[in-house]
Amino acid sequence: MQIRRGRLSRFLLPGLLALGAPLVLAQTAASPATTDSALAGLTPSAARGETLAGSCAGCHGPNGRAPALKGDPAPQIRTALLAFRAGTRPNGTMQNIASRLSDQDIVDIAAFYSGDSTPASAPATAPVTPPPATTLPVTPAPTTGAATAGETLYQVGAAARGVIACAVCHGETGTGAEDVGVPAITDRTAASVLAQLRAYKAGPVTGIPYPDAMHIALTPMTDTDLTAVAAYVATLK
Repeated sequence: MQIRRGRLSRFLLPGLLALGAPLVLAQTAASPATTDSALAGLTPSAARGETLAGSCAGCHGPNGRAPALKGDPAPQIRTALLAFRAGTRPNGTMQNIASRLSDQDIVDIAAFYSGDSTPASAPATAPVTPPPATTLPVTPAPTTGAATAGETLYQVGAAARGVIACAVCHGETGTGAEDVGVPAITDRTAASVLAQLRAYKAGPVTGIPYPDAMHIALTPMTDTDLTAVAAYVATLK
């Protein structure tokens, strides 16, 4: 039976995260909620989020020292802010800032940076049924240059170096698997993708499943690999 690789993330993530199990245990010590589903039902306001994020541009703007957030998926931004607020993702500056944010503030800031005003969803009550064996995966059109090398790493990986294919979690076309916390990565610029990949690789293990899985998956990759993957991801629409 053939299963679309984007859905394999529900099976892969636990095993991948087991590599960082001693540090992941820190998540259980936090009492505040750190899941995006905790914000379900709140209506985002990108306009209010723009006002709240006015002081963030110094670090998160195009020329700032922190990763640019514009265009990042809203669930990813919300989850990161919740983790900073709960103290499960260590960063003194961000923990201090997030500690003053309400749930509505977090929802609004994520709406502004992502351009997505869709409310957070509650967890699915039933597992998603894998596509039938007759369903064929959609393969993106071949590309050239750096994106060609990136396509191989994204779709196939490099087993000899311990590099897992990005498509296993994010899907062949980058649509992700939001039901298990893996965001879509379509319609992104190569520069924004590269900045995010570098941040995930350089960042610490935090106890939050999604960033930890990215950190572990990116560890065996070189900066040349990251640049190539970013070039390819930028072609996914």
